[in-house]
Amino acid sequence: MALTPKQLQNIPENIVQLYRDLEEFIIDDIARRIAKTGQLTETAKWQLERAKDLSMDDIEKEIQRVLGLANKDIENTFKQSALTSIQAENKIYEEAVKKQIKIKGNSNLEKLLEAAIKQTKGELKNISQSLGFAQIINGKIVYKDIAKFYQDSVDLALAQVNSGVLDSNSAIRQAIKKLADSGLRTVDYENGWSNRVDVAVRRAVVTGSNQMCHKMTELTMKELECEFVETTAHAGARPDHQEWQGQVFCYRGKSDKYPDFVEKTRYGYGDGLGGYNCRHSFYPFFPGISKRAYSEEHLNNIDPEPFEYDGKTYTYYEALQHQRKLETNIRKKKRELITYNAAGLKDYFNNSSILLNRLKSEYKSFSNAGDLTVRNDLMQVYKYGQSISQKARRK
Repeated sequence: MALTPKQLQNIPENIVQLYRDLEEFIIDDIARRIAKTGQLTETAKWQLERAKDLSMDDIEKEIQRVLGLANKDIENTFKQSALTSIQAENKIYEEAVKKQIKIKGNSNLEKLLEAAIKQTKGELKNISQSLGFAQIINGKIVYKDIAKFYQDSVDLALAQVNSGVLDSNSAIRQAIKKLADSGLRTVDYENGWSNRVDVAVRRAVVTGSNQMCHKMTELTMKELECEFVETTAHAGARPDHQEWQGQVFCYRGKSDKYPDFVEKTRYGYGDGLGGYNCRHSFYPFFPGISKRAYSEEHLNNIDPEPFEYDGKTYTYYEALQHQRKLETNIRKKKRELITYNAAGLKDYFNNSSILLNRLKSEYKSFSNAGDLTVRNDLMQVYKYGQSISQKARRK
């Protein structure tokens, strides 16, 4: 039955965390380099140091290490996802047609599994090979690869210091704050598309595993001549998906009772079921034998009631989106603290600590107001260890 929304939510976490750790490793490394070169005000000394420091070998090694770990995790995750999906569907097939499906020995299912693993590994490789940062230049967002961003940052810092526009600490602070503001991004330099690396990785893994399981479901349905499906449902679904979640559809042929599956759910399209970041799936349904998983009463009450906070009313979907935004801002502020700590910028560290504590307080208040689950896992930041955390809490 493909995978449940909860299973899909959890699938990418280990791999996403690998890339979040990579992001903080790179930001910390670049921040230390900028701080080191920024302290050299004599042009000749600075140029010598800059020439020695242009190598990105350590960063490249870390990127390859993370990619290797991610690839191993992809293989294990996708194989387990396929097994979980087939096992759930076998319960339906056993009840309806007294048959079961096995992946091993089924060449079509095995090919689907291997193709999905290969494709997702390829997407992670592309992401890993196109990492960079964003800068706003003359009001326009410009994306640069890691080495270019570092070179331009230290060039600008030196120019600002030597011209007297900024003192050394201010120039360093401005340069490394851009690191935290941007976050590590994956960039398609041909079309200008960019996204945060953790967002891109999550989408690749969730979409890849979900679509693999969907194709397996379609294949087994064809083999066992099942013509109907039921979609999964979950709280907090995006508004245009709420209308069809938890419903039964005609997958093949025509039905007077059940609407067309693709037409209603836009299955196969980026904005439809199984599209980008969608956690809905579907599974075989045999009218007259299968029992619906969701009653209309359950579907009508699947989301908690809207609530008010700070003068605004939030639906459950809107509340989750706002919660994710706050979590992103908290991670961003933690990255700032890491860079300021690495550069020895005590005053800036103290100021950011105050802002971080305000954000954390806001997050707690908002989550309590909406009775929302606190996602500490989405606020974790590599290198934001106990020592930095304790210093930040004292502010």
